[in-house]
Amino acid sequence: MSISKNLALPTTLTDLLLARNDALRLIADARRITDMAKDTLARYGGSLMPHGALLPDDEKKVRRDLDDRMWRRAFDLTGFKMLMDAEAVAEFEKSLCPEPPEFTEGTIRSTFIDLQIRSGQMFRRGVFNVFRYLSDSYRTNAREPFRIGRKVVMTGMVSPRSDRGLRIRHGKSADKLNDLDRVFQSLDGKQYQSRTLESEMNAVFEHGMVFENAHYRAKAFKNGNMHVEFLRLDLLDKVNEQIAEFYGEGALPDARNA
Repeated sequence: MSISKNLALPTTLTDLLLARNDALRLIADARRITDMAKDTLARYGGSLMPHGALLPDDEKKVRRDLDDRMWRRAFDLTGFKMLMDAEAVAEFEKSLCPEPPEFTEGTIRSTFIDLQIRSGQMFRRGVFNVFRYLSDSYRTNAREPFRIGRKVVMTGMVSPRSDRGLRIRHGKSADKLNDLDRVFQSLDGKQYQSRTLESEMNAVFEHGMVFENAHYRAKAFKNGNMHVEFLRLDLLDKVNEQIAEFYGEGALPDARNA
């Protein structure tokens, strides 16, 4: 029995697929009607068709752009983005360029069945990728190869603001912070809101104050470092369990390539 033939698609994805197909059909109808109008005017002279009435892109580009948007929306609807760290998101973005897979029932099934199978391992890899640069103890500690403590120093995380105070550094530093928050929110069973923690910290660091919420206490320093204390030890234990499982799978990368 093939799982790909028997796994039912969630209603949201089915509706999304139907909307995509209906939209392509309506756009094709609009193109045919526009061509009919162009042919009608052509009987009485050239260049009579208003340029604004013409569809600017060909059918292939329209389909490609629509499928790109559909895949992004599908990942938002299914919640798989909660499992994906910056590395996985980069892989996803790469898969859409230069041309995304056609958004069909077959590709939807194969994509999300594969993600479902790999979801646990993918999340554990993401947890490890978030935290591995915080410590290098797993290189030398044979009994407990890798474990995150209650307090960590995140180097190169902040930079001076143009006016006053400090802010989270754009780019990879901000990505690491948001990945960290994604992990904790996921393990806490909460809905992760992208860039929320970054924005909240920036508002506090602007005035040189110590940031604190239900999960973290953090202080930024002019040398670029940020000291973070994890306040929910139960969630920290879950983080370390995920790291231990990932390490046990034999998937631990060489720290020199971090």
